[in-house]
Amino acid sequence: MSKAQVGVIGVGNMGSKYAQLISDGEIEGLELAAVTRVRPEYREKIQAALDGGLRVYESADALFTAVEQGELSLDAVVIATPHYAHEEQAVRAFKNGLHVLCDKPAGVYSRQARQIGEALAKSDKKLVYSMVFNQRTNPVYRRMKELVESGRYGRIKRVNWVVTDWYRPDFYYTSSSWRATWDKDGGGILLNQCPHNLDLLQWICGVPSRVQAFCHEGKYHPIQVEDDMTAYLEWEDGATGVFMSSTGEAAGVNRFEISLEDALLVCEGGALRVCEVADALGMKEEEYRRTSTEPFPKVKGTWHTEECGREDAPYRVILQGYADAIAGKGEPVAWGEEGRYSLYLSNAIYLSSWQKKMVELPTPDTEEELRFEKAFEEGLQKKIEQYS
Repeated sequence: MSKAQVGVIGVGNMGSKYAQLISDGEIEGLELAAVTRVRPEYREKIQAALDGGLRVYESADALFTAVEQGELSLDAVVIATPHYAHEEQAVRAFKNGLHVLCDKPAGVYSRQARQIGEALAKSDKKLVYSMVFNQRTNPVYRRMKELVESGRYGRIKRVNWVVTDWYRPDFYYTSSSWRATWDKDGGGILLNQCPHNLDLLQWICGVPSRVQAFCHEGKYHPIQVEDDMTAYLEWEDGATGVFMSSTGEAAGVNRFEISLEDALLVCEGGALRVCEVADALGMKEEEYRRTSTEPFPKVKGTWHTEECGREDAPYRVILQGYADAIAGKGEPVAWGEEGRYSLYLSNAIYLSSWQKKMVELPTPDTEEELRFEKAFEEGLQKKIEQYS
């Protein structure tokens, strides 16, 4: 079977990794045919492919124009450009009958993710649309999802994720002109560092119903956007949670807790520990709570560490899943339509912080969603105008 011809749009830090994996022949079923915007510092990584006659274009527009004029034959693209460009490039790819693998996030605002999905639906060709949510390949998070969905320990009571190991010096923000700006980047830690966390949060625990959040802009760095945030979350079934992150704390931590009816899951340091309480109590926790005559019981559950293993090549797994889906012999790690949910969450966090009130997350394809999109985009535009 012939290999799918792939163009990598945006060969910067991440794009160069994708291009190199494909050009090195590490992804079965994909062949690198074209790239755009190869920065000098990344040329060495794919120099062999460049020497072999790889087509190089100055922009995504130039690449798509070459496809439309029959000068370049492609089957698929990998999009690794700044956030605002993702929607336009994905939509144009679908119009040209190309499969799409898009780096996170799907866009800056949820309307972009919705419109990508609508463009996919309009295509007269069965196309693959996938997201680079590489953290889903981590066996620890996959095991957490399995345990939650199995119902073995009951429903979720509380979620707590403190992820402050995203520490960044000022140089990180000044090294690229688009970083940490509302008009080019679209946000700070929520759009750059946390899309993976927000995706995992909704993937494992479900999409929250409402949020109350506080974003602090330029708290630790001389930047426009947020570098510290805290969000309180509520789910429709009564579960609650807190998500907090920062790029200005050293030493930072990454601790993800899920409290279930009969167990506590704790993910930290790449390991997953589970505390089971039913065996220690001799009954389900709820039954014990209702019947115990002990006023101050010290419930000591039984702890064990889950043997999860590790994934050393997450991007290879992502690209191989994409290739297998194109070939019709598998599924991608994350379907593109799922990129909508983490944007609901990040947009709602921003909106709540700006409006200083609790915000409801919308139901897809409703009037409620359109009102949510409008409110967020108006708030974002005010931020952009503040610094223009």
